[in-house]
Amino acid sequence: MKTFIINGRTLNCEIVRSQRRTVAIQIHPDKRVELRVPYLYSIDEVEPFLQKHHRWIFDRLDAPEKKSSEPKKYVDGELHYFLGKQYPLQIEAATKNLVVFDNDTIHIYCRDVSHTSEIVSSLLDRWYFDQARRVFQQVATPLIKQMEKYNVSPKSFTIKKMKTRWGSCSSKRSISLNLDLIKLPEGCIKAVILHELCHLVHMNHSKDFYALMTAEMPDWKVWDKQLKFL
Repeated sequence: MKTFIINGRTLNCEIVRSQRRTVAIQIHPDKRVELRVPYLYSIDEVEPFLQKHHRWIFDRLDAPEKKSSEPKKYVDGELHYFLGKQYPLQIEAATKNLVVFDNDTIHIYCRDVSHTSEIVSSLLDRWYFDQARRVFQQVATPLIKQMEKYNVSPKSFTIKKMKTRWGSCSSKRSISLNLDLIKLPEGCIKAVILHELCHLVHMNHSKDFYALMTAEMPDWKVWDKQLKFL
């Protein structure tokens, strides 16, 4: 393992030498950085290579871990995403069903423990909906105000579970947002909401559409990369 300082950040790389002719870098799902280099490649040449590709590297290191394809079991201690970070569930028997988040743990209080996983799943979904309504409105309000200069505004916002989209905008100016957005960083939420608001101006993905996105949120591509990674 070799440590480098790239743009003021510490970067630990596993150096793997082989008979290859070029340098290649791989970011593993566990955020381990592997650098494959030719046998005769000097370590002194590694730092300039990392410097050249630092944005690509750090974009992937800073992205949330890719969500597991395994179905959730909704059991005590299981990790669940909220606003880009993972938090453990703490499931407890109680006199009423309730979800409490203390910035460290998602506490699930269950009245009926005979079908705990089903109850926890339902309670967590309901809690996600409540948080989504609060956060999405908080993020959307200044963006809607920001877009008023184009004489557009959404007719409605709805939140629902969506399998293949983060959001959508209809010709009737109705915007729908994927409930799972609440699990992502706020920057991702902002990028998706702005994307749909920009469709009120351009109902397509033309150059004008993306130029508008960039004008209203210069760093939207950074967050869009994370959406594609997830």
